[in-house]
Formats: sequence, C-alpha cells, structure tokens
Amino acid sequence: MKKKLLFLSTVGAAAGLVYALESNWRKQSASKASPNKDGDDSARDGQSAETSQVKTDNSNGHAAQAGSMARFDNGKPAVAEAEAQPQIDDQGTDQAAASHILREIRDQAFEASDERLALALGRPTEEIEAWTAGTDVIDGDVLMKARALANLRGLEVE
Repeated sequence: MKKKLLFLSTVGAAAGLVYALESNWRKQSASKASPNKDGDDSARDGQSAETSQVKTDNSNGHAAQAGSMARFDNGKPAVAEAEAQPQIDDQGTDQAAASHILREIRDQAFEASDERLALALGRPTEEIEAWTAGTDVIDGDVLMKARALANLRGLEVE
C-alpha cells in the first residue's frame, strides 16, 4: 500500500512539473513570436505583453493606467482624453458629474449643509467640501451612497 501511494504521489508531482514547464515554454515562444514595433521582445523586462501596463498622467495630475491593448506612440499609450478620465461607476459617471450630483443632493435634500450630507454619508465634512468643490477624487462608494440617499428622499439626480 505504501509503495502504491509513493508511486502515485511521484507520478502526480512529475505531471505537475511537466505541465508547469510546458506552460512556461508556451509563454516564452509566444513572446518571441510577437516582437514590438522597435523589433525588441516585449518581454525583455520580465513582463509579458499581456500583463504590462503603462502609467500616465492625465490632465488632473492623477495616474491613469492604460492596458496593453492600447495603441502606443513614442512609448506612451495613445489614449484619448475621454478615455483617460476614469469612470466612477457602471453608468459612466466621471468626476465632474459626480461632483454635480453631490452638490445637487446636498442642496435639495440637506438644505445646502455640508455637515448634514457628511453625517448621512459617514464621511468628514472636509471631504464633502473638497468633493463638491471638485478638488478631490470621488470614489464609487460615495456616489452609490449619495444616489441611494437621493432615492430615499424622492429626488431625481442627473
């Protein structure tokens, strides 16, 4: 019984090793077959073309990540300005629209009080002031909570 168990574990380990080596060989051969536009291998830094990402600065000074499928011009991703602006939620809301929504909810539902909106969202008043002024980045969680508050209070936003 012990001999069978030892044999089966050895066969299993060997099969796993063969699978790992074959997978590595496929990745290497795929990276050699697809050189980038300069003629170099795209995986020369240890990253495959599928997983490499380039960070750029958009007009707000925030780092935006462009995926490997983006076009590249002079080593930088050629992403249109509209694509460089990150969307906050699945409805395509950007930072300007989210700030407008927060101001609208604050003014209509909370009597234009940053303190009351901050209390309802569970955030500091300073964050609310920065978000409504458009100087800080609004995350999707806050926007989702704000829309839920507007819905509870019977407000139409956007």
